[in-house]
Amino acid sequence: MTPSEAMKIIDNPEDHSAAKVKQAKKVMKAYGEKTMADKTTGIAVSIMLPTPKPKRKPKAEKKTKKAEMRMGGMANGKKHMYLSEGGVVDNAGLRALKASGPGGRKAYKQITGRDA
Repeated sequence: MTPSEAMKIIDNPEDHSAAKVKQAKKVMKAYGEKTMADKTTGIAVSIMLPTPKPKRKPKAEKKTKKAEMRMGGMANGKKHMYLSEGGVVDNAGLRALKASGPGGRKAYKQITGRDA
């Protein structure tokens, strides 16, 4: 039985006996093994291509702090920032109190904690 005849029998098994169908299946199985053996006897060449790296999502931009002045230290019992000109001076009311006389100097010392 040829493979083409076996194919016809397998396509219409109702028209043929069970023995013929069984024989056709054996023929097709043998034919399939023979053709697979013919295909695998040649030289195999495999080509490997590099896979591209997945693209990374850009990182979210970090919010930066607003530029701040640096601490300059303590003056007159208060925290102060660095100044580009001069130093920390008393306000006009404290200066007037200190200049008003001995009672004013005493009050100035109580407020600021330092001598006039």
